[in-house]
Amino acid sequence: THHLYNITLQFLCKAKTDRSLPHYNHIQEGITMKIDSFKLSAWLQILTLATLSQPSGADLTTFNEPCLGVVSDLFSIDRDDLLCETPSGMLYNVSSVGDAWVEKHMLTGELFSGETILELPANTILNTDTETLEMDEPPLLHLKDPEERRLRQFSRTQGDKTVLAVRVLVSNSATSHDADEISHAIFGGPNDHVNLKSQVSACSHGKLNFQKRPDLDGIDTNIRNGVVTIKVNVAVNVGHKTIVNAVSREINRQFGMTHVAIADHVMYCLPDGAFGGVGYAIMNRGLSVYNDKICTSVSTQMHEVGHNLNLGHSSEGSEQYGDQSGMMGYSYRSSEAPKMCYNAAKSFQLGWFRDKSSSYTPGEPGWVDDRTFNVASIVDYDTTNHDVTVEIVQPQLELNYYITFNAAKEFNSGVREGKNQVLIFQKAWIDGNDSWRVADLTAGESFTVSDFNGKTGDKLTITVNSINLGTSEAIVRMRLQRARRPTPSPTRFPTKAPTPAPTPRPTRGVVGRNPTPDDSGVTGQSCQGAYQTCSSSTECCVGYSCRRVSDGSGFTNVCRAVAKNSKDKLPRTTLNWWTRRLRGDSNANRLRNPEDQLATAD
Repeated sequence: THHLYNITLQFLCKAKTDRSLPHYNHIQEGITMKIDSFKLSAWLQILTLATLSQPSGADLTTFNEPCLGVVSDLFSIDRDDLLCETPSGMLYNVSSVGDAWVEKHMLTGELFSGETILELPANTILNTDTETLEMDEPPLLHLKDPEERRLRQFSRTQGDKTVLAVRVLVSNSATSHDADEISHAIFGGPNDHVNLKSQVSACSHGKLNFQKRPDLDGIDTNIRNGVVTIKVNVAVNVGHKTIVNAVSREINRQFGMTHVAIADHVMYCLPDGAFGGVGYAIMNRGLSVYNDKICTSVSTQMHEVGHNLNLGHSSEGSEQYGDQSGMMGYSYRSSEAPKMCYNAAKSFQLGWFRDKSSSYTPGEPGWVDDRTFNVASIVDYDTTNHDVTVEIVQPQLELNYYITFNAAKEFNSGVREGKNQVLIFQKAWIDGNDSWRVADLTAGESFTVSDFNGKTGDKLTITVNSINLGTSEAIVRMRLQRARRPTPSPTRFPTKAPTPAPTPRPTRGVVGRNPTPDDSGVTGQSCQGAYQTCSSSTECCVGYSCRRVSDGSGFTNVCRAVAKNSKDKLPRTTLNWWTRRLRGDSNANRLRNPEDQLATAD
């Protein structure tokens, strides 16, 4: 519409000044339009429609930059947005898809945030007023190499990572907290003992550690203590998308690098009024965005950075954020509480406890249907000899269960739900999907999975035999009950040899066959039909050739239908060959006897 608008406007301006021209040829970007001047009234109507379709003051430009597909998760708004991330770090909404499309392609694995290249339609337009890419159809998805993706995933969740917090000022507002308050809330300070850095390090047992981005001087602002103040010349009411891209451009101008390159994790603290949610993050990337004072909330920080680590939400029942046994559920305003970690499904995905985690596939060959195991708490990972997370695999459904003991102590002492119980979670195979808490069990209680692994009638029952609060571990029994299924009868061997000599058939051929005609053979009443004796193929009817077969007492030549697409060889059909195959003779394919060779008589 934007392109048509420009062409129409330029044509009308030209036509108005020179109406004597019978035609006006307009060439723009390789497009030629030949328009009769007497159709001016029709074009006036088109111009009116085009003008009405343009947003007031909209700035539209053709978009042809490379595009990395990323997904943002807006916390408390319950919405997933597909975004295009450009090499310069700009984020643009993809208008042609909705939540259902995003969720569908994430579940199938076609859309993996930060790992999928978007191939946009050729007529894609960028609306800079709304930071949106306008297109007529959804983009094509190209997933990066899966092995490289796994390596990047592992690297993202392990080791020392830098964090930069950005305190944002706009033309008519500013983030409420100052730079020191933000720094203390993220990295710790005199009165801030529970923070993003301390809690992630504790929950991972030192596997993942967040550090301040080293100090750096910019053109007229500086990074100090892991925080930088960025001012942009836009009003707070333009919306968070415009503000975020304006901040990213300013970081690039100040320091000569994008927000993607300046630190492993970048946290934008926006002024109040920029958006209505609590915060959001780009999944499997490094950017997270917070609504003003929420920037100092430790649970919100861990929630959004969890999305950066490609964690989905922790759900329960019908509530997407309902699982309050971990940080990927609901968040809280306090900068000092609660002391909580990620649930068992998330911990297993993060890979922090690989050496004390087990994965079982009930029903696989060699599986013992009734077994008992000990499970401990992630808090005791350094001291326990038992698993702290257990995975139960359903390969047919690609939907697994995860078990842990949820000890409410030390850095998990503030857990809101499932305290000192055995918790069971359900999660689809593909990382980034939400987990669902399905059971909180005390001693003597059980949880049953019906039709386990998609097999009707099979039941997997998980029972907590006992809980020891002194050692913070539980003894769990897992029993698979298989439904009775009829055993198929074995294939019986033939009880007698086949008829020595076949009964002659009509010369018109075998019913139900569609042989490929042979070059040899004759037509007419004098030819030999199916299984009639012959001395050469020239005596056989069209579609048959003279073949040597066994008749039980020796060999004879008969006319046989030629197999389709095989003029010289027929399938092995002798009793000897099939008998050896049924008995499992590995040498059945080797030619042993003359009857195994089906050759023409001539």
